[in-house]
Amino acid sequence: MFSAFPGIWTEPKKDDVSAPIPEAQEKSECAPVGKVKQNHLTDDIKRLEEAFSNGQPLESGQEINVTLQELLRIVPRNRPRKDAYKHLQRVLKDEMGVNLTIKSRKDGKKKD
Repeated sequence: MFSAFPGIWTEPKKDDVSAPIPEAQEKSECAPVGKVKQNHLTDDIKRLEEAFSNGQPLESGQEINVTLQELLRIVPRNRPRKDAYKHLQRVLKDEMGVNLTIKSRKDGKKKD
């Protein structure tokens, strides 16, 4: 337990016990992580379908070539880098047979 003075640690008193958490509050109201990811993927795929196939389902063998800037507008991410879309690319390729190619401004530049 922290005291009012920085750098000084005090032991909790026996009277300093928290009340038990009611059972209703213990259970989280959130969806499981896998289900949340699946929902995001479903939303991302719907956005790609609207942008690249006029709302029709993406077809196996379809190639989607897009710049990172375009993709960020269609399917936004907090991390504006190509690697933020790796999971989406893998799911599209493995489960739907769709190849998503992302071109970045940094792709053509070589370091000296």
